Amino acid sequence: MVVDPARSADVAASCEQAADAGVTVAMLRSEVLVKISDAVTPQGCAAIVRSQDLHLDDIGDGDLVILDEVRDPGNLGAVVRVAEAAGTAGVVLTGSSADPFGPKALRASAGSTFRIPVVDGGALGDVLEHFDARGVTSFATSSHGGEDFSAVSWPHPMALVFGNEAHGLAPAMLERCERQVEIPLGGEVESLNLAVAAGILLFSSARPLRSTKAPQAPSTMQSMAEGEN
Repeated sequence: MVVDPARSADVAASCEQAADAGVTVAMLRSEVLVKISDAVTPQGCAAIVRSQDLHLDDIGDGDLVILDEVRDPGNLGAVVRVAEAAGTAGVVLTGSSADPFGPKALRASAGSTFRIPVVDGGALGDVLEHFDARGVTSFATSSHGGEDFSAVSWPHPMALVFGNEAHGLAPAMLERCERQVEIPLGGEVESLNLAVAAGILLFSSARPLRSTKAPQAPSTMQSMAEGEN
């Protein structure tokens, strides 16, 4: 880990914790840190770490997101962030998707990549077969056909499958998934940003689970009979 000693106390505290854990910490001047960082305004510290080698079986039971041929690292990282916020079990990347551990993807994930499994699954067909065997219902997302997301009775566990930003899922993969779902759009809008669409669908599908798990707050309303004198 390298750090600019002029940065905040929070950065200094993090470096102390890293040193206590056996991490080698080096102090660099601000101008040096700027040169080694890919960010215009570095956060004050940087680290070299070994990435996790995760597999499909590392994703536990629950809903998940599958991203096929997603090329924009910012989109990818943002979807990982949404996936964590919605309580999914993990994210699977297929085809030639962007590197989830690239700097832009990591920044867009805001740390979520380190908290939920993000797995390179290989070919989409093989990934679907793997989760079919685990009883996961696959939903292909489409901008031009499928069930209206607001009317879907979501089964669990399920997988939302998103395709390339420009071309979507290949026709064969649309047919390969068990069901198709869409977000009806108004006006002349043809499609939504990938992370926006993921957020809408993930929170819509998670709502029944959240409502059954949420504690019931005591009512503050009185019945008419109780309020009458």
